[in-house]
Amino acid sequence: MSDITVRDLRFPFEEDFDLNVPDEALSLMLSSMALSMTMPYLEPYLIRTMGVAIPKLKNPKLAEDARHFSRQEANHYRNHANLNRRIRTSFSPAGAEALGRIESELDADYRRFSREKPLRWNLAYAEGFEAMTCAGALAMAEFETFKDPYRNPGGEIWGWHLAEEIEHRTVAFGVFQELVGSYLYRLVFGSRSQYHFLSYTGRFFRCMAEDLGREVGMPRTPVESRAIRLFFRTLSPGYDPAKLEIPEHVSEMLAAFSERAKKKAS
Repeated sequence: MSDITVRDLRFPFEEDFDLNVPDEALSLMLSSMALSMTMPYLEPYLIRTMGVAIPKLKNPKLAEDARHFSRQEANHYRNHANLNRRIRTSFSPAGAEALGRIESELDADYRRFSREKPLRWNLAYAEGFEAMTCAGALAMAEFETFKDPYRNPGGEIWGWHLAEEIEHRTVAFGVFQELVGSYLYRLVFGSRSQYHFLSYTGRFFRCMAEDLGREVGMPRTPVESRAIRLFFRTLSPGYDPAKLEIPEHVSEMLAAFSERAKKKAS
């Protein structure tokens, strides 16, 4: 039985975002929005990759975890697609159109990767992304910033999403290890995947800032510094996400979201 719980939740995004805030707060908001913009394209790609990998797995527990991973990611990207519709309304028509062009390029990249790249390459991308986002989620958990409206416009979706990123942190690594298992390959091609993903979040960020007529840099806070330190640990040959120390309140958050999902289903 999988240790990963699928929580079918939908979050309302009814409030407009106030972007007339000081530069530091705006930097955090745009960084969060830029991350959200990638999700409806990145996460279906991860699901496609797992769909190819699962029939090849010999470990039935890992295969079941991968199926639950994919179902969690499907819930994530559907919620982010709704959030992104609200995000686009915060910008001018020209700004929203520019964001759409970047989205189309990102979508085309991921469809091309699924179509043209070998499975081991796509698994390295998935593992590189998951290692990086787990580091960020752990840093945010340590500083308890899940509910910061400046950092996380869109509300509770971020607490739910990032807690589940921590919950399924072992899956992409486990699948990569079983089907590929090369540290050098993980290091080289996982790093390339991280560069590819971050280049797009940077493009979304700059597009939003330019549309607002603001000159702000990407956030540099204690949370970001901690995330970078945690990320560098993922590059070690001895890295194993199963051995990471998880803040106690993450399990409390997951339990609360599980209960909420049960109430929704009843």
